[in-house]
Amino acid sequence: MGGPLRTSARGLELIKGFEGFRPRASRLPDGRWIVGYGHTRTARAGLAVSPRDAELVLAHSDLPPIEQLIQDEVLAPLTQNEFDALVSFAWNIGPGAFQSSSVLANLNEGDRLAAASDMWLWRRGRVSGEVKIIDALVRRRAAEISLFLTHPSGPAAVPGALIRPIPEDGGQPFPQAPERTVIIEARAEEARPTTTRTQAGDTGPQAAARAVSERIARILGESPPPPPSRPTRPLEPGEEGPSVEEITRAIADLAGPAEDEPLPQPPGVVKGPPDGIERRRTARPAPAAPQPEVPATLPPVIPPPPVPEAPLPPAEGVIVDDLAPVEIDETGMQRALKENGGASDSRMGPEALGRWVPYALLSGLGLVSLVLGVREIVGAAAEPALYEGEAWLGPLLSLGGGFLFVVATYYLYRAMTQDE
Repeated sequence: MGGPLRTSARGLELIKGFEGFRPRASRLPDGRWIVGYGHTRTARAGLAVSPRDAELVLAHSDLPPIEQLIQDEVLAPLTQNEFDALVSFAWNIGPGAFQSSSVLANLNEGDRLAAASDMWLWRRGRVSGEVKIIDALVRRRAAEISLFLTHPSGPAAVPGALIRPIPEDGGQPFPQAPERTVIIEARAEEARPTTTRTQAGDTGPQAAARAVSERIARILGESPPPPPSRPTRPLEPGEEGPSVEEITRAIADLAGPAEDEPLPQPPGVVKGPPDGIERRRTARPAPAAPQPEVPATLPPVIPPPPVPEAPLPPAEGVIVDDLAPVEIDETGMQRALKENGGASDSRMGPEALGRWVPYALLSGLGLVSLVLGVREIVGAAAEPALYEGEAWLGPLLSLGGGFLFVVATYYLYRAMTQDE
């Protein structure tokens, strides 16, 4: 994993564009001085900086406390665009206001759209004692919201044919929440978060970082940082120290390797794939067998010629003729018929009669009962019955005889079919 996020070049350009560059210190309406790209902490009358030095102060002195504040307060994972937008937003409204804002609360709750929408509330300021909507704050909030909502892979188009904008003052099916007025006040220097200072060593990146802090202190006129444990060579008068490229490279070395760079491995440790990723093995050439050393005094050994292998005999061909006549063994057929009881008709044997004769008798019994039942029904229709039970005798015999006749005939048919 990479180190903590830092403001990218895109975020620096956004902040520099809205803060504006002041080559010489100027006084604010509240009596404080400002110089460079919005630097007020050590600005004083008569202080002048170049654009290069002002960018160095902004990136390595003013923004690191804000970056650390966002790392500590924001609990949700952030992309680089979201982090840059929050740095610009928190730098403009101040650390205390950012900690108590609804932007941070909604962001920690996982509602990124609500957090971006609440940035729009911070576009008012006090001008000559009167609260007004400032055009510069409107443009800055719009740029910060746009950067916050921009995906790292690039902006996505809005399907205008499917999503139509609705005005905030009417036309919506739900009531609008009253907009809260937020007034942006001047940043209090005592409310700024502090960062800890570390001692530098003798390595190249640490020496470059120490030179950065000494140069910033010389630009701002502050007292130099406490000396390290080992004496170092002070800068000569007129010496500018390391360049911006060296400073950037040194800061990147201190921050740690990037996400796509491999971490340095200690000696003796074999680097393997990350957890959860299958390592694909590639075929490696087999190592050559070690050749024995032959003394220079001995003649070279000539291997014997290879013995040719005897050729295999050709396989015997087998020809299968599907049209050849089939020969029948009459003796084997007679023996099989004798063992199986001869060629008598199995349908006329005693076993076959024992299987289907009972079904034939039941079928005949059912037919007789059906005929008797029909006769009883016809007779009852011609002459009235003397007893009440005689009226049911005909239908009962007809139904029972018919059912028995159908079932017995079915099983008789099956028995005779199996015999065939």
